[in-house]
Amino acid sequence: MITEKEKHIYNSFLYASRKAKRKPVRLRQNFDNIESKDEVALKKLNLLLSKYSHINYSDFFIAPYKVYGPDDYFDLSFFNTRRAIKCYSMYCKDKETQNPDSEDSINMLKDCLKYIFNFCNEEKITLTQYKNYTGVNNRGAIPIVFTHLKNHKINFYVLHALDMDSIINPWTQHETLNLIFSDFNNLYAKTRTKFISSKSLKEKAKKGLKIVEQKLLKFRA
Repeated sequence: MITEKEKHIYNSFLYASRKAKRKPVRLRQNFDNIESKDEVALKKLNLLLSKYSHINYSDFFIAPYKVYGPDDYFDLSFFNTRRAIKCYSMYCKDKETQNPDSEDSINMLKDCLKYIFNFCNEEKITLTQYKNYTGVNNRGAIPIVFTHLKNHKINFYVLHALDMDSIINPWTQHETLNLIFSDFNNLYAKTRTKFISSKSLKEKAKKGLKIVEQKLLKFRA
């Protein structure tokens, strides 16, 4: 039996594969006659994505087409392989350094702001507190923003918009940060230059973060 989550996974896969080839998409509603090999692959994929819960479905399924090109086809079984995980990692890193004023970057900014607001609201902290936040009982640990960055919940452009150089600098040579994000320093410098010279994203990010802070303060009043 196919679960609702597995149906969602399958349709995310279907949408990405069709979109990559610029073909119309019709999501699958009936799973009664799904091929046995696809059902097996789907069950395994559900386990994989449950284990790596930070993975964004849309990015995961579109990644190999961005890495290898739209002429290839990747079936469900492919996404249970290490190559699929590697493609996802490569694609996400490429997105980190893309043009900050591109449509994709602006859309990602919106997703990042929503994530930050929801996280802060759930943890009952302000945006200012978020910059240093390590968890309720984890004082002295590495700020959680680095984990959010590693898991692609926020990106480097948002990190720059948060204006937290004084917090980041002490960690740049720290072994813990290097284990979490091995090429952090390189990406931080590269995206900082792009962020500073951006014409649209920089202002949108600062305005968006201001709105997030105001809402968080309002809810805590």
